[in-house]
Amino acid sequence: MSSTATAAHARQDAYVRRIESEGFGYEFTIAGAFVRSIRDLGYKNAATAIDELIDNAIEAGAQNVHVAFGFGRSNSKPEAVAILDDGYGMLPTMLRASIVWGGTDREGSRQLFGRYGYGLPSASVSQGTCFTVYSRTGTGNFYGITLDVLEIGKGRYIQDNRVVVPLARVEELPDWVAEYAAKNLAGGLDALRTAVVWEDLDRITWKTATALEQRLLEHFGVTYRNWLRKTAVFVNGNRCEPLDPLFTTPGNRFYDYDEDRAEALPPLEFKVKAPDGKSEHQISLRISYMPPTFLSIDKQKTAQRGNANPRFSIRKDHAGVIVCRNGRQIDVVTRNPLTTFLNNDRYIGLELDFPAELDELFGVTTAKQQITISQSIWDHLDKAGFMRILKSLRRRWREDQADEAVAMEKSPSRPRPSETVMNRVEDVLRRRPPSAEQEKAAAENLEREVERISKESGLPLEKVKKEKERESRERPYKLETESLPAAPFFRVEQRGGQLVLLLNRAHRFYTDVYAALPARDGTRTRAALELLLFSIGQCELDGTGSLQSFYLGEKIEWSKRFDIALASLDEYVDAVQEVSDDEPDLR
Repeated sequence: MSSTATAAHARQDAYVRRIESEGFGYEFTIAGAFVRSIRDLGYKNAATAIDELIDNAIEAGAQNVHVAFGFGRSNSKPEAVAILDDGYGMLPTMLRASIVWGGTDREGSRQLFGRYGYGLPSASVSQGTCFTVYSRTGTGNFYGITLDVLEIGKGRYIQDNRVVVPLARVEELPDWVAEYAAKNLAGGLDALRTAVVWEDLDRITWKTATALEQRLLEHFGVTYRNWLRKTAVFVNGNRCEPLDPLFTTPGNRFYDYDEDRAEALPPLEFKVKAPDGKSEHQISLRISYMPPTFLSIDKQKTAQRGNANPRFSIRKDHAGVIVCRNGRQIDVVTRNPLTTFLNNDRYIGLELDFPAELDELFGVTTAKQQITISQSIWDHLDKAGFMRILKSLRRRWREDQADEAVAMEKSPSRPRPSETVMNRVEDVLRRRPPSAEQEKAAAENLEREVERISKESGLPLEKVKKEKERESRERPYKLETESLPAAPFFRVEQRGGQLVLLLNRAHRFYTDVYAALPARDGTRTRAALELLLFSIGQCELDGTGSLQSFYLGEKIEWSKRFDIALASLDEYVDAVQEVSDDEPDLR
């Protein structure tokens, strides 16, 4: 027996002796009524209930945890579920204490997952009316205790007018559990130490074996992604694959589903004092960015209806701040005082991990299913740059999405439709001849552009200049984009003989109007918008000094008001339009 197991068993024995010396008689706190009410503790589903037993197994040093299904007359609907592990097991006295709410030798521990001793009984009765715990510390006999909620009201557990957990007795494992362990557990039946068997599954979330297995594998893959290399988890003999919902961990499920990759960004890390004020602990916020095509099958279409890939449902369920405690995922927090998460934020991955010493600052519930982040933690996040980074990524996504929308129309070597049309009507429009000052400014603009291209490409200035002069003769009108936060949504520039219209990718006009048009059907409308801005730009450049000043000042005001109005439009649309009903749930 390992030294770890020996120490654990000594701790178990000391714990049981202490609570018995204090007069504890193994009675339920509020008898039958308490047990029936505790069934409604609030587990989200069968997977989160089983989490409690996987937590216990990991804390008990298990290298392998199996979730097995027991069947009766039907092979499609499980009648029982067993959670098996090869940890160090429990002494018979500890086994008895483990059935009691609050019975744990790790009371108050902040080392891993458990603190209160509520997990095993609460999770078990949340899914069925009867459960049995079998355990041993070696390869000898199993000891077992059964708790049947329905039998409490019939007086089965009454002793001296108290409801008391019975003594652990030598018990045989159910045949199907023993057979499963012999076939699937590494080391066979001899390696099995603890088995928790749930029966009479009146509240099991997913009724069929196929659905239950699929949901459990995905859930455990996400919840224990950081622990699965140390402790393997299996469902019906199938090994659970780790699944990083930020999609930045090579080897994890769906990481390389297609050619698109999520980008891991530098994490935010900061230290926070524990509520006792004596110790300080580090919190880490992991961040990832996913391109607009990341959730699509056909990259030319949006991720909805039949075009969403398997990553979609994962990101849909994890759009917010994912919160992990000691590396084990607990919750996804969406409500917060800093921002409102919108649908497109599913392309931005945020994972916050904190140590159990800071439980009080995260409102960790007894069932470890919900997180309430305190205001002080939000303040720390804000100070560390959370909102600055989030705003930057939101802007980046809008720009990238806009670029994807217009990508089919892009061909750097060929004039765009609007450029060709402007060239055709040039004689009709008859621009005012430029003044000497305007010609000088156009020449300076051209020189700056030549110097920029030469510096970035490494080509000689003269070669670049000749190419630009040739381009201006063949393409007197040209559209380009730039990204200038807080600048007007467009500007025009005369570069030698070429009039250049520059659209600002950082402004909502580009992302929410211009590029929001359907990629295939929006070509003509986008060209019309370009013609409008080319025309306004011509008038601006042809104007006198006072008129040009007017255009510049007004354009700045137009842009500010337009950006605010478009932002308000987004908020309005998101408020009245819930997530589309035809978005698939692929889980």
